[in-house]
Amino acid sequence: MKIWKQRKHVFWAAVFLAFLAIFIFNIFTPYMTDDLSYKATVLKADSFVDLLKQEYEQYMTWTGRSIGHIILRCFLSGSKAVFNVANSIVFVLLTLLMYWNIDHKKKYDVAVYLLINLLLWLFAVMFCQTVLWETGACNYLWGSTIIMLHITLYRWRLKKTEQGNEKKILMWSVILFFTGILSGWCNENTSGGGILFAVLLFGQYIFLWKNRKANKPEVWMVTGLAGQIIGFLFMIAAPGNRIRAQFMEEEHSGIFAVVSRFQKITLAIEENFLILLVFVLVAIVIIYLQEGSWKEFFKKHFMFNVWIFIFLATCYALILTAEPMPRVYFGAGVFLIIAAVQGYADINDGKLSLQALKYCILSILALVMFFSYMDSGANMIRIYREYHEREVYLEKMAAAGEKDVTVPMLRPGFETKYSDGYQSDLTGDPEYWINDAYEKFYGIDKITAVPRENWTVY
Repeated sequence: MKIWKQRKHVFWAAVFLAFLAIFIFNIFTPYMTDDLSYKATVLKADSFVDLLKQEYEQYMTWTGRSIGHIILRCFLSGSKAVFNVANSIVFVLLTLLMYWNIDHKKKYDVAVYLLINLLLWLFAVMFCQTVLWETGACNYLWGSTIIMLHITLYRWRLKKTEQGNEKKILMWSVILFFTGILSGWCNENTSGGGILFAVLLFGQYIFLWKNRKANKPEVWMVTGLAGQIIGFLFMIAAPGNRIRAQFMEEEHSGIFAVVSRFQKITLAIEENFLILLVFVLVAIVIIYLQEGSWKEFFKKHFMFNVWIFIFLATCYALILTAEPMPRVYFGAGVFLIIAAVQGYADINDGKLSLQALKYCILSILALVMFFSYMDSGANMIRIYREYHEREVYLEKMAAAGEKDVTVPMLRPGFETKYSDGYQSDLTGDPEYWINDAYEKFYGIDKITAVPRENWTVY
């Protein structure tokens, strides 16, 4: 009992440290690019209804990802400090949802929770754009968390039903219908992966369990899945999607376009997930050797295989679009990380060699993360300082009524994968779309950036 309490305290200490680590990086992530464009629009709204009207206009003219953008508009109408706290909480919630979906773990399994955090920090797709950048986080981090929340609740209720402990069916039918709509309306491929996950679990419950003759679908099972499908249909039916598609160019057409997309997705998987896939492959080999047959492998490690399949389906679903942004693989990466951690938990570490292997993996990743966090943290502070100095100067120039303003670019040498500062920096072209976003936000006609060595004003 004493050891169990100690493990519980260590576990929640790890959760707090996870919050603190991401909170610090959120603090030192300034507004960038689309944040300014959306904030300039949001500040014109007088009420929440006005924000909904703005989002409806975007639904009709640009994109159907309304849930993420409504969240974004709400935060942009207030202080960045509020978003920093909320975004950090959501990141921690995502890690906990991933943790709760791991089978065969110990209670308060610190190693499993630590591994989830390490893999997210080190291998999450475009961390700077999907977790820290406000516009990207509301679409990808928050969207993936909403999807994970729904499928976690759906899976939890299935387990309760299988145990004969089904209660408050009507309440859960309503809750899962609502969370289903939200999760289906987040982003195309990840929401689709969430739907496929629910379908597989529903099918397993109906057809694969030993007492399948007695397994009749409960109302909440249907409403939860129906909610996902309804939300998904609202998202993909947005008239704005067709308008935005007109701006996408593709070299090939017909079957050649499909082959080209397949190739690009495969290369993107290699670029983003090769190390994680090696991790998963090693787990597959070890687990297979321990089980002795593929039949036992698939039977005893069903969820491990499901997460791998959901990852692949979420990636290759992008074959339906011409030129997806690299960050759309974030949700697929979440599914793959769950698969990797599930494989880690499924390895029977009864032998000292396997136990040593698992602890070595954790130790190496933790060491890499420590040095990466310290180095990147210092660079993020430097980038934030320069953004802040420039913002203060632009506010001063705007207040003085200046219409043609020159500002410095970032100093070179502070690049880090945890900041999109350099990719989002101002340029020497005042008509460039990033410059244009700053001009509209500050009400300045022309903003031109020059290299830092040519800047002498401050």
